Amino acid sequence: MKSLMDYIEAAKQVIQEVSQEDGRALVEKGVKVLDVREPGEYLAGAINGAINVPRGVLEPAADLNYPGANPALRDHRDDAWLVVCKSGGRAALATQTLSEMGFKNVTNLVGGMDGWQAAGSPMTIPSDENMTVVLKEPCRID
Repeated sequence: MKSLMDYIEAAKQVIQEVSQEDGRALVEKGVKVLDVREPGEYLAGAINGAINVPRGVLEPAADLNYPGANPALRDHRDDAWLVVCKSGGRAALATQTLSEMGFKNVTNLVGGMDGWQAAGSPMTIPSDENMTVVLKEPCRID
């Protein structure tokens, strides 16, 4: 039986990855950023300009034939994308999926947003305008 880590390790064998330093350089060059974390994670802090498409809705958001696809992702398969999540696992799976769906230049950020924040790289508190899934009420822990 396969575990989550088996899937992540298999994805990492076939995808392109970059270090935090190289990822920051890509962002500074204007590469598009896809954040596949959940909406609450994204709203807590993200790379400026990142679009948020949670991993769980990635395939429909990127599909050329799905009526509810996100054009900001679907229509930019030839653009360079840096894919991020919290630690790099979900983004590795997303990077593999996007490659299989015909995206030409997708790269996983090793260490994800945990590494980004630890490196002191710039973050912003985003609005919900770049989100595929919009929270109707903020997440609360009571």
